[in-house]
Amino acid sequence: MPILTATNLALLYGEIEIFANLDLQVDERDRIGIVGPNGAGKTSLIRILASEISANGGNYTWQRGVRIGYVPQTPAQASAGTVRDEVMQAFDRLRQVEDELASSALDIQVTDGTARRDAERRYDALLREFEALGGYDYEHRMERVLDGVGLPEETLATLAADASGGERTRAALARALLSEPDFLILDEPTNYLDFMGLDWLEDFLSTFTGGFMVVSHDRYFLDKVANRILELDNGKMRSSPGNFSK
Repeated sequence: MPILTATNLALLYGEIEIFANLDLQVDERDRIGIVGPNGAGKTSLIRILASEISANGGNYTWQRGVRIGYVPQTPAQASAGTVRDEVMQAFDRLRQVEDELASSALDIQVTDGTARRDAERRYDALLREFEALGGYDYEHRMERVLDGVGLPEETLATLAADASGGERTRAALARALLSEPDFLILDEPTNYLDFMGLDWLEDFLSTFTGGFMVVSHDRYFLDKVANRILELDNGKMRSSPGNFSK
């Protein structure tokens, strides 16, 4: 079953047609590289699919309940917190469950009878969710990803408003990866990673259990990670199996 189906997508900038009549079907494990000349609409296409902007025509549908991790080239407006705070947004639900577990544990201690049994049932349900969210090892996972994308402690402690665009985009990438999405949408990730970070991302994507689409001009990177290429040019899109060279 496809995770994404798009039909007759069209985009205009003023009177200029960027693309039209684009049809696309994406399966859960597709690893798509999107290529084409500047101005062909690559970034616009993925922004449409990430619900960042609206198309001028056509429609698209994601599989119900799918979790999407989208990382643009340019970071969103900085939050009031630190770079670490922005990364930690990936664990908002997990941290909420931690707090609710503590509250339920207290309820078990101070109640009895029916109220205590209700608190115990709630605690058990929360504990199952905590385990499903990877609650026992999320700090280790975070350290691994932060090291991989090249965010040292001094950068993490910096106010997001004072961090560079590249640092905040790497933080957005870390947050997206740590949120464990079903499908990733990445726009030019090679622009803000050094050689070691790029090598780490290639390894991460090779073992990622979901699918992804990535806009990139880096042919070597696409040869490493893609199993399908979408080429946008002159308002049309062509799909080819294999990586960039194939």
